[in-house]
Order: sequence, then structure tokens, then C-alpha cells
Amino acid sequence: MRAVLIGLAALFMFPFFVGCEERYRYECQDIENAEKAECNRPACEADGMCYDILNGLPPKETETFESSPVEVDSCNCETIGE
Repeated sequence: MRAVLIGLAALFMFPFFVGCEERYRYECQDIENAEKAECNRPACEADGMCYDILNGLPPKETETFESSPVEVDSCNCETIGE
């Protein structure tokens, strides 16, 4: 009787072990897609599908560019109403 129960348990568990494969709910969760442009900032920030966000990692540093002040030529325009 014990052998029959063990056999039935093994038969019941077999599909769970055979049917396993690595699948991800979102494309950007997969480590193979971690370096794709659509899975990295700033492209992914609007929809929240960044690799680091989906996998609970700290955000990657993005390059920031410091802008220099732009000189604007003064305008000798007449003001309206004077």
C-alpha cells in the first residue's frame, strides 16, 4: 500500500518537474535583456519597466550632463503699450 501511495505521489508530481522552465512575466526581468535600451533609463522610466525596478535592485546611475549658461543677444524691441 505504501508503494502505491509513493507511486501515485510521484506520478502526480512528475508534470510539475518536467514543465518547469525559466520564463519571466516582463521581458525586461530577464537578465539577458538587462542591457537592452528599452530596459534601461531613460527609455523605461515612463512605463516602469526598467530592469532594476522589476528585479528590486537599486537604480542604475544615469549620465547627467551639466549645461553651461547660454548667452542671449539683447533685443532692441519696442514694448507694447508705450
